[in-house]
Amino acid sequence: MERRYFINWMTLGALVSVLPPTLSSCQSGEKRPISSSNNTPKIDTSIREDRFQALDTISQLEAQGTILDRRNAPKPVLIFRHQETQAITALNPMCTHQGCTVELLADENVFDCPCHGSQFDLDGAVLASPAENPLPLFEVKQEGDLILVKAQ
Repeated sequence: MERRYFINWMTLGALVSVLPPTLSSCQSGEKRPISSSNNTPKIDTSIREDRFQALDTISQLEAQGTILDRRNAPKPVLIFRHQETQAITALNPMCTHQGCTVELLADENVFDCPCHGSQFDLDGAVLASPAENPLPLFEVKQEGDLILVKAQ
């Protein structure tokens, strides 16, 4: 067998052996119950009829300060307690300039984009460019200890 054919067959064999596990790991579209931490009960994150879904708990929010969920909601969701109103707020943390994830600077009450310096207030409004559009807010409600977000 020529070297070229041998290398081609080996490459094809490697691709065939790696492709099925890779594809199956990307297919899971079902929502599975997750646990926010080892001490909290599992949360059913499936989307309800009213289009809200439980993403975490108040106790986790109090312990962490913010909750960033990229896995369960259709869009990334950042949950935090608004400094002035003490209301639970949820927004899309992707900067509207080029999609970097903003960071909450709690001392300054602003969201800062580490990529290009855009800044947003706690309600998502643009404070500093280059971003021109606000961060989208999501509807939030609380049921018991659960934080429910409508992120669609």
